Order: sequence, then C-alpha cells, then structure tokens
Amino acid sequence: MSNEELKVAYKVRQMLNRSTETLDDDIAGRLFAARQTALGRQKAPVAGLALAGLGHFASHRLPAFGRTVVTAFALLLGVVFAYYWNHFEQAAENEEVDSALLSDDLPPAAYLDKGFQAWLAHSPQSSR
Repeated sequence: MSNEELKVAYKVRQMLNRSTETLDDDIAGRLFAARQTALGRQKAPVAGLALAGLGHFASHRLPAFGRTVVTAFALLLGVVFAYYWNHFEQAAENEEVDSALLSDDLPPAAYLDKGFQAWLAHSPQSSR
C-alpha cells in the first residue's frame, strides 16, 4: 500500500470508530453478534510441519508423528550431506597445499623453521 492509501484507510477507520459511538444498543448488539458469527466461521490456520512439494501428501496421509519423523530425517540428511561436503572441500584444500609444497624447491622442513618464516616476512620477494 502506498502512503496515500494508508492515509485514506486511517481516515475511514477514524470515521467508522466515531460513528459507532452514536449507534443505538440494539444495532450495536446485532453487529457484535454478526461479528462473532463471522469469526466463528473463519478458517483458522493450522500449525504444523509441511514439506515443500509434499505438503498435501504429508498433511493428509501421514499422522503428526510421521510428519515429525520425516522432517527430522530430512534435517539429519542435510546435516550429514553438509558434513561430508565440508570434509571433501577441506581435503581438496589440503591437496592444493601439499601439491604446492611438493613442487617447491625448498624441503618441507624449511617451512617449519621459525627463522624461515621471519625471513619470508622480510624478504623482498614476498612482496610480489
């Protein structure tokens, strides 16, 4: 809604609220009863778990406990998939580091030397 529409709606609401103060008790009672009837017939949203694409099946065919089990299984499957994906990504990163170390002219022990790390930090070649 735009600002102009909100202003009009606000003004209409104010006018309706002011005019309800002047209604006689019989009309106010009938309006209240009609409102209660309408609220009673209004469909209330159902709280529950629903799966995308399978929501209709899950809500009509599976009991509440079954929906919970299916949802928990899907969540567990997602966690396991994320764990293995992360594991393979870490292995690929380690492979790159290992390949760089093995293809370098320096022995791997040189990288463990603290003096070498200090030399690398102050080396003019490290600024490339």
